[in-house]
Amino acid sequence: MLSDLPKYELLSVAIRAAIEAGDHFRERVDSSKQVKMKTSFADVVTEVDSQCEAIIYKHIRATYPHHVLLGEEQVAPGSSASIEAINAVSEEEHLWIIDPLDGTTNFVQHMRLSVVSIAYAHKGKVMLGVIYDPYHDEVFLAYKGRGAYRTSSREAQIWCDLQIADHKEKSVVIEHTNSFLPWETLQVSKRQEIEKAILATGFPARGGIGSERTDAGLKIVAAAGNLRAIGSAALHLAWIAAGRVDGYWEYDLNAWDIAAGILIVQEAGGQAGAIGSGIDGLRVRDVLATGTATLSHMLNTLLLI
Repeated sequence: MLSDLPKYELLSVAIRAAIEAGDHFRERVDSSKQVKMKTSFADVVTEVDSQCEAIIYKHIRATYPHHVLLGEEQVAPGSSASIEAINAVSEEEHLWIIDPLDGTTNFVQHMRLSVVSIAYAHKGKVMLGVIYDPYHDEVFLAYKGRGAYRTSSREAQIWCDLQIADHKEKSVVIEHTNSFLPWETLQVSKRQEIEKAILATGFPARGGIGSERTDAGLKIVAAAGNLRAIGSAALHLAWIAAGRVDGYWEYDLNAWDIAAGILIVQEAGGQAGAIGSGIDGLRVRDVLATGTATLSHMLNTLLLI
């Protein structure tokens, strides 16, 4: 049962795993790498991706040896393989969805725009998400129904240490404060006008109708105030939650790219789910996230083809 797993413990495991994995690839961003192509020149992997995934697995298995782990590096390349993988485990009682290095192309090119993304789901419902940006020392996290937060790796580690030292007393204190966690509360942007909005996406649009999706995206670019494409779905979503970007959309993503980020956006007061329907869940592949319902409606009108 989920109630048997203390919130502090789940969060502590996710936070510690994300920080160690993120620090590992940050230290190697300027080193030589073994780069292999997965599905295209825009979809690559390095030995560091697998190393980071192993770090995360180590943390989770040490505390929860019987939980199911779904990591990007354990799944064959391509959309069909990732769809099959998530379908096989989506209803598990305890499931961790892991992207050990989201933004591998950025990592290979020495661009400091990559993150770790870890989500925990209970019977198909994502309950917590952690995204760690080691280059800017930002931990973004959320627990379902308890809000979204941002802190530094140092503050997050201190909090984790306190849970281990005196978890029963500390958990009671947290439960009875106005804020679930003692850090900055994330709040999405409230901008509604598309002509003033800063939007983000991933280009070129992937999927079976890529050219049509790119054309739809260009309509948005023409209408929007500004556009960003930073090469990391999880980081885009974290920035939506932090109010730095007003809207984000992208096609043909995998659960490990977006599971944590969708929850963090929602807990920060935003809209996040499937393009068109707004439905969330582990099977979402075409994602739209915004700070407001009005902006979401405007973007859906332009995206639906």
